[in-house]
Amino acid sequence: MLKRIVFLAALSTLAVLIGCNSGGASIFYLQGFNVLSDGPPLSFRQNGLTVSNGLPYGTSSGYLPGTIVGNKRIEVQPVLADLSLGEAIIDANVDVSKNVETTLVVTGFFDDPELIVVTGDRRRRPISEIFFQFVHAVNAQDALDVYVAAPDVDLSTTAPFATIAKFDFTDSMLIPFGEYVITVTPAGNPGQVLYVSDLLTFVDIPEIDFDGVEWLIAIADNVSIGDSSLRLLVSSENGGFALDAEGTGSALRVGNASPGAPALDTFIDDDFSAPLTSNTGYAERSPVTPIPATDVKVSVTETATTDPIISEYEREYLQSSIYDSILVRPLDEITNLTFTGNPRSVVTDGKMRFANVSPDTSFISVYLADSGSSDLDENDLIVRDLPFPAATDYLRLLPGDYSLIITDRSSNDNETIIVGPIPYEFVGGEVQTGLIILPESGGDEEDLLVYDDLLP
Repeated sequence: MLKRIVFLAALSTLAVLIGCNSGGASIFYLQGFNVLSDGPPLSFRQNGLTVSNGLPYGTSSGYLPGTIVGNKRIEVQPVLADLSLGEAIIDANVDVSKNVETTLVVTGFFDDPELIVVTGDRRRRPISEIFFQFVHAVNAQDALDVYVAAPDVDLSTTAPFATIAKFDFTDSMLIPFGEYVITVTPAGNPGQVLYVSDLLTFVDIPEIDFDGVEWLIAIADNVSIGDSSLRLLVSSENGGFALDAEGTGSALRVGNASPGAPALDTFIDDDFSAPLTSNTGYAERSPVTPIPATDVKVSVTETATTDPIISEYEREYLQSSIYDSILVRPLDEITNLTFTGNPRSVVTDGKMRFANVSPDTSFISVYLADSGSSDLDENDLIVRDLPFPAATDYLRLLPGDYSLIITDRSSNDNETIIVGPIPYEFVGGEVQTGLIILPESGGDEEDLLVYDDLLP
């Protein structure tokens, strides 16, 4: 079933301040767009001047005006985990022209990047109509057909909106206000659907004159969740966002960190016919399991039973997000720690997050020191005073060998080492979660359990 997404299409009022240059000045417009599948944030420079610094994956910088047209040296550099700039992955000459918007789309892979230079005429602001422009940024797919059509249209009898060669782009084309579904297929093969969007509704508002949109849509590899191999990344004046394929939901992974608890099952929305996750023992995690992207109630029971219910909790789960829900505290006071994060692998980073699920701790700190070091140095802190129960977001860490130390600080400020020092290697592309947890065999000294978040 198609989900309807309604765009009232009111642009930022800042857009009315920037019009098309109708005078004699030679003004061009330039932006970066990061579609590098396994890459970090990117820095874009033209002739040594910064266009954007630290542009995250899936986002565009917005157009910056320049006053001297002609040939520009474009350098794109990775922003590494320590915020330094790595060697340029793109170093190219690009022509920019008067009243032309030029987008520097960086796609491909970090070790084999591709620069697609997308151009289009600058339109007078505010925009009052609907314009779509597509760029083919898929790494392992030849030419594509793109359909922008009414829902339930027969693609076999419908001409595509455009056919796009690999790493090429379309013109920016006008479409009327109305309801559309975007579908992507291999060129000449409408029966093999690679992507279909939810229902997109664009509403004309006669009372205002800035109810249009101008979208540059990158057709990209799907590095999120869902069954579709493709995902649409949109650059617009309202900011960048993703259009997930129809039916993309959310996902849940359940962990058991409840001291003394048996193996656990979970069920959702009072459907006890089959468990969502099953037989999750202490210090274990379930596989990543699809769930609806909506409010969901989770019920927890002992494995192979449906009664009694040990715990119930309800929350909203967002589309294309993976949630970890860890059961914490002893059975008689069991609760959950639920958190999310983006597990996309980045080849320049060792990504790791930490979750404090030990009820015997107060405030956890994590030190990442030089290999072989056992000193507690403020300069080596990567996590400070993480309470129980709580989790960090993913941290970007430079690949290399380190000494990892975890401490606990009680309310009287006494800091005690509870894990380490242990030698630890962070490898580029790895994505991990570290649990500070009581040992399965009992005792009062915490363990660090490390899970690979790239595994299902």
